[in-house]
Amino acid sequence: MWISLKKNSDYNLVIKPSAKRYLIKLSKKNKKDSKLLLKSIKKIPNNPYNSISLKSRVNKERRVRTGDYRIIFKIIEDENPSVIEIIRIGKRASIYKK
Repeated sequence: MWISLKKNSDYNLVIKPSAKRYLIKLSKKNKKDSKLLLKSIKKIPNNPYNSISLKSRVNKERRVRTGDYRIIFKIIEDENPSVIEIIRIGKRASIYKK
């Protein structure tokens, strides 16, 4: 799944396969919610620190809320350009369970 970003973005966006699968399944069931999630994902590289840090996670994961859904991601600053990795996408009730 390709997501086009602004060319002047300081971040590369990587979506893990499990998150891609969730978006694909959701797009078949609920196109409206999947479009909202894609819009939110596109906005993350503009200001990734405008999100909430997950305190219980070791690898400094962050989250963005979109309606009933959460997008869990982490920022990898070691690379040039920096990378935003979308780890999980899901409903609030189940997203925090591992």
